[in-house]
Amino acid sequence: ACCASSLWLLLPPCAGSFSRIVLLNPCRAMPRGAKPKLYYNPEMSTHTHPWAHVEKRTRASDVYEHLDRAGLLGSVQVLPGHSASDEELRTVHTQRHIDEVGRMTAAARADPTNRELCEPDGPGGVYYSGHADAAARLACGCVIDAAVGVLQDSKNATATRASPGDKARRRAPPAFAIVRPPGHHAGADPTDGHHAEGFCFYNSVAVAAGVVLASGDAQKVAILDWDVHHGNGTQSLFYEEGRCLYISLHRFGERWYPETGAACETGGGGGQGRNLNVPWTSDGLADSDYLAAFRLVLCPVLAQFSPDLLLLSAGFDAADGDAQGKMKVTATGFAQMTQLLLSAVDCPVAAALEGGYNSRVTCECCEAVLRVLLGSSPPATSPTLLAPSVEPTLRSVLAHNAPHWSGLRYSEKAVQDFFAEAARVGSAPRVSKRQRTAPAFADEERANPRAAEQQKLAEKRAAREAARGAGPGAALAG
Repeated sequence: ACCASSLWLLLPPCAGSFSRIVLLNPCRAMPRGAKPKLYYNPEMSTHTHPWAHVEKRTRASDVYEHLDRAGLLGSVQVLPGHSASDEELRTVHTQRHIDEVGRMTAAARADPTNRELCEPDGPGGVYYSGHADAAARLACGCVIDAAVGVLQDSKNATATRASPGDKARRRAPPAFAIVRPPGHHAGADPTDGHHAEGFCFYNSVAVAAGVVLASGDAQKVAILDWDVHHGNGTQSLFYEEGRCLYISLHRFGERWYPETGAACETGGGGGQGRNLNVPWTSDGLADSDYLAAFRLVLCPVLAQFSPDLLLLSAGFDAADGDAQGKMKVTATGFAQMTQLLLSAVDCPVAAALEGGYNSRVTCECCEAVLRVLLGSSPPATSPTLLAPSVEPTLRSVLAHNAPHWSGLRYSEKAVQDFFAEAARVGSAPRVSKRQRTAPAFADEERANPRAAEQQKLAEKRAAREAARGAGPGAALAG
């Protein structure tokens, strides 16, 4: 079987449209001998900072070196990508945004020790360097190439199908862009001085979507974002765009950056219904919690939307051991979510690294996702009891989005049965082993010895702004 049987334990009985997802595309045919493409350019590491920061220059290179040690680079085509042009960036960003990033980069190059200049939002927020613009353009170009490449490869695979009567689309091997700096917060705020935020300069995944929509290579694009922070930039850029479906699972409430992404934010204008948020309201959510959202909500919507391209904003700060996200999703959990996505759609798929600030954990998660993209099945795991906040969150998501998606119009009994089955098969979640998480946190502290100081400074700044009635200060994001 393509998927471990345990992946389907939480299917809602009597929900016909949802049950159909199980058999929709369990193992989509791929061209023989074709290798997935992995995009990585070492020049992205030139963007760095003289002060300690969690968005380290080695975030992408650590992953690449880990994949090499794991023996996976021989199974992929490694490509360097290109530097995104102004024309490509303008498919979603304004010229003012582009000019501002260039101007701030030049200023940081001229005065690299001016911390107030290089960290305009204060310690812990986005930082500029003399290479910020170039690194962000490379990251963006890698994701563009990944998106265009899988679409072209899929088109070629379909054109060379064995039988003229075979109309089934053959999906080309997926692509994975190992990139930094991240991108999904860029484009949220059009105010001068705020175009770049949350470590992000250009919204790589959004630009890739903009490029293929503008060229006509795709008529419909879906973006799935599982970074622990809401992709406010991606949502803002496509909020009124009917050709793009944006789905995000993220921590929400309690002043979590960027304080956007409520369930009621479903799109506007021509994009009504094309924005779907799963706003988690508590910390510590694990594999079964995320997988429940995929089975009950995300997979049915993706199948109904039937995109020409699926882009995955793959942030791993929701992973167990990443101090920024405070969640407990395992590498296996991310692999299982990837498998569900591949089963829910029959279109080409390209993934891009977003957040993830514990080097070892991010490396493990990228490896797990890449193995699924290469065709391996994720390990079977035993489901755990859902966190108390999961059912009310998912019920709220259904209430706000069912008017736009017939696949979410379950009977009340079907929803009750879904959560009853989750309770029946789930076991009490194990407590994370300190011997695993403590060394992981220690590794981050050694790499970033001023992380605690940096966090305190950011918290003090936020408190001062809150006392003045201002918005929240800079927050750790990505």
